[in-house]
Amino acid sequence: MPLLSPEFRRSPFFQLSWRLETFTSVIPIPTFVYFIMVTGAFEGEARIWAVAIAGIFAGGGTVIWGLAFRWFALKSLLGQLDALKAAASASDDEKIALRNKLLEYPYREGRVIIARWSVGVVAGALIYIGQMREVPWYALGVEVYSLLFVLPISYVMYIFMPESVLRPLLQEPVFAGLPAAGGSIRETSYFSRIMLSIAAVTITPIAIFGFILYTTVTGKNSFQHPEVHIVLLSLEALAAIVIVSYRIAKTVKLSIHDTNDVLQQLGKGDFKANSARATTDEFGRQAELIAVVARDLSKMYHEVKELNDTLEQKVITRTEELNNTLEEVRRLKLHQDGDYFLTSLLLKPLNTNYVKSDRLTVEFLQRQKKKFYFKGKPHDLGGDLCSAHTIRIRDREYTAFMNADAMGKSMQGAGGALVLGAVYYSIIERTRAVAAMQRLSPERWLKNTFLELHKVFESFDHSMLISLVLGIVDNDSGLLYYINAEHPWSILYRDGTATFIEQELYVRKLGMSAASGTIYIRIFELKPGDMLICGSDGRDDIMLPSPDGKPRMNEQEDLILETVRKADGELERIFELTQEIGEITDDFSLLKIRYYGDTMPETEKLAKRSASGRHYEAKNYAKAIAEGEAYLGNKPSDNEFMRFLSRCHRLAGNYDIAIDLCERLRLRLPQDTRNLINLAGLHLVKGDSERTRALIAEIRRLEPNAPALKKLEDAYERRLRNRAA
Repeated sequence: MPLLSPEFRRSPFFQLSWRLETFTSVIPIPTFVYFIMVTGAFEGEARIWAVAIAGIFAGGGTVIWGLAFRWFALKSLLGQLDALKAAASASDDEKIALRNKLLEYPYREGRVIIARWSVGVVAGALIYIGQMREVPWYALGVEVYSLLFVLPISYVMYIFMPESVLRPLLQEPVFAGLPAAGGSIRETSYFSRIMLSIAAVTITPIAIFGFILYTTVTGKNSFQHPEVHIVLLSLEALAAIVIVSYRIAKTVKLSIHDTNDVLQQLGKGDFKANSARATTDEFGRQAELIAVVARDLSKMYHEVKELNDTLEQKVITRTEELNNTLEEVRRLKLHQDGDYFLTSLLLKPLNTNYVKSDRLTVEFLQRQKKKFYFKGKPHDLGGDLCSAHTIRIRDREYTAFMNADAMGKSMQGAGGALVLGAVYYSIIERTRAVAAMQRLSPERWLKNTFLELHKVFESFDHSMLISLVLGIVDNDSGLLYYINAEHPWSILYRDGTATFIEQELYVRKLGMSAASGTIYIRIFELKPGDMLICGSDGRDDIMLPSPDGKPRMNEQEDLILETVRKADGELERIFELTQEIGEITDDFSLLKIRYYGDTMPETEKLAKRSASGRHYEAKNYAKAIAEGEAYLGNKPSDNEFMRFLSRCHRLAGNYDIAIDLCERLRLRLPQDTRNLINLAGLHLVKGDSERTRALIAEIRRLEPNAPALKKLEDAYERRLRNRAA
């Protein structure tokens, strides 16, 4: 392939090399060299010439190293790809092996750039020492320090850029339909990638100006025209932030665009859409899941189509006297019902109660508005979804449940419910399989689940919205953690009385831009015999008869409470009574959780609470924590005790556990300034100044005159002064 030919310029080697090496030459290297010069690491014309010669030889050598590695590595991968494409019957194992190598390649580039910098700096130092016959210890220290801001940003860029360039290769038809990668590749969460990228772009200005500030304050360096150096270094740092941020945003955009394209193709009935894995993060995992759904849809679609064609042929044979118009109508009707039936089959495993527990029971009732017949049997279809599963979090058993209502009628609503149910099911399965998710607190698990669901529907650009109640119940203690996203209020049926357990709206529907704001985790303690009933809009959307003969829509949101009371909490009876009141005009679904109680008496719980307090007063924090953990495990709704237990862990030096308790309490009570002050103090002790500053700003916004705020601010300022000194 001739150099600079159109074919060569389109090759992955050229596309990667000019982008990556240009980035390295424009951002990290100039910043590295200029920083060393500004800090006075090398003074005098002879030393500067020696640095230039060392840099040319060492830097040039590492560039040749990087190009050679890239050339041979990509040549091998592309050769294997061409061989697979040319082979008449390549095995799946061969395709999977090559796909995994392509997915791993960006991380190889990241490791090589770190090695290039490390070897280049050492080689440059040795060349300099050989020329000048001196060992510049200060300069060597500055060079090593400079790697602090050069290596992270180079590593991030050398991961994201190859992923973008290699994406078309991974989407080749040869990789379509492969089994999920599973444990054969090292998956990296997008949260970790974003955090690494943020750290990489923020450490650059912090390291540069922190060093300049340090040397200026200590008098080790004096600068002429410091504003010029600050401006130039600021521009370099800003350019790095902009380039890396753009590349990350572009990667996210491409991943979402690919997912949307495939979903749109599936929505149009094109089940040949190629949804191949192109990254090692959640987007790649999502592409694999969509590919599985596409294969199942395709298989079921062809089965139904074949059935319809056969049935249509029989109808045509037996009814030759019918005209073409009647035949066309029947054909269209059969196809439509087949589509409805296919969708209802896909929704069935997602609309299932998988909970089996002796502490509580879960019941569903669903009556979708759209009725249709397929193969002579009645079916229904709609956008309501009920789901319940048993999961384990922190070695405790929880019941995870969801009652949702997707926007739109019939197929539109069912499509939203299908996407919601599939994503929610994948979260449940990932919770069972991934130990890291099982270590999350119930509040954090619920928040992460809601945000993941929201991100999926946000990509539809407000064209598909979901209202829902999403929650988990501690099977032992009966504590309910839940989020209500513009869903009808949840009902508590206790001792023959039905009441709403919420009165305010905090979270918007899934898919709305405001839904990802402050997430408020509500908690409610269920008592033995309590029933929690969640339902969709169908319970309220009732056309009521009127004396003048003109039906009117029900406007009483508490009408359902009287219905629940009359039905004594029985779901079938609630539905029957609602039908007697008027005509139900929307999908109707109810989810009921009945709690039977825990095994620990209240007196024993209070005894452990009191024992913890006595040990605390005696400054025996270890025993106070032991008794407190036992109490809180059986009474997790006690917010005040959670705050007390956090203080015990803080005094015992268990700062991470204390922070975790504070964060849990923050999700429950986001405006509790006492908890925020305690949390900020813990982060201050841990040395996390950025987090402390953010929390102080939040406290100042919520309660500017908080009694402990001034003391906290003074401690924060002292910590900053001590660091500067």
